[in-house]
Amino acid sequence: MSTETSSSTRPLDSGAVSAPWMRYYEPRAYTCREEKAPYIAAKYRDLLGGSVLDVGCDQCYLKRHIPRPDLYVGVDLGPPADVAVNLDLEPLPFADGSFDAVVCADVLEHLERIHAVFDGLCRVARRSVIISLPAPLNSLLSDVAQGREGWKKFYGLPPEPPADRHRWFFGFEDARRFIAHRAERAGWRIEQLDTEWHGGASWKDERGVERITGPNLTRGILWCVLEPAR
Repeated sequence: MSTETSSSTRPLDSGAVSAPWMRYYEPRAYTCREEKAPYIAAKYRDLLGGSVLDVGCDQCYLKRHIPRPDLYVGVDLGPPADVAVNLDLEPLPFADGSFDAVVCADVLEHLERIHAVFDGLCRVARRSVIISLPAPLNSLLSDVAQGREGWKKFYGLPPEPPADRHRWFFGFEDARRFIAHRAERAGWRIEQLDTEWHGGASWKDERGVERITGPNLTRGILWCVLEPAR
């Protein structure tokens, strides 16, 4: 992982490898939604001690790992979520500042209304917003270079309508700009932004000169903590 954090003396987006000096740090890896819940709970344990809204909660896995499960509210399309909401049709049905922490992990990229939903996360949060976004460009370049077809899961053209699709295709730099801009508009700011580093393919021309370099090629899943700007 690399880190971007307002509280660190290191340069913004320095590309530093994840290490214990980061305020929010968790060395374990995860490979599925169920394993992602303890990752989130451990990495952001300092933020999850009060009321928690889990947007796109799936099976409410996170509820099992936080200190106050009685203050947990999960939102998704249907059960076992506590509140059923279609985020592409409806706003979050909560008052401003209703939850100490709002978590939205690997959800926004599935929504046509990504901008409005992001703004809603900031509206209903009181102290922190925790967001993760995938790395579609990184994944595509790596899959193509290595002869894999994983990119087709979210961006291919299946013969029948898929149940699960990404609505947006972007790289790390787009994701970072999106978060920073929308957060500032809503009165929030980035406290820490780090990425899971998956490496990337080597893309060179016929002369052996690297043609695609930088964060879009090398950065993996983005994790971000927002805090109130004032």
